[in-house]
Amino acid sequence: MTSEFMRQVHLKTAQQYKAQGHSVQYVLAHFHKVGIPDDEIPELLPLVGFTDEQDPKALNHFD
Repeated sequence: MTSEFMRQVHLKTAQQYKAQGHSVQYVLAHFHKVGIPDDEIPELLPLVGFTDEQDPKALNHFD
């Protein structure tokens, strides 16, 4: 389980990546690199701004 502080830090970083035009795959790679558990990623991606319509395979990868 990721601490709330670290979760917010990585969420903010992911939001910046999206604002810079990076893909959901790029954000996923970031989350994996920093050790965010796979079971936490699906709840973070919508907070970053990624939806099922944008890349359903990437978002459903964790189902």
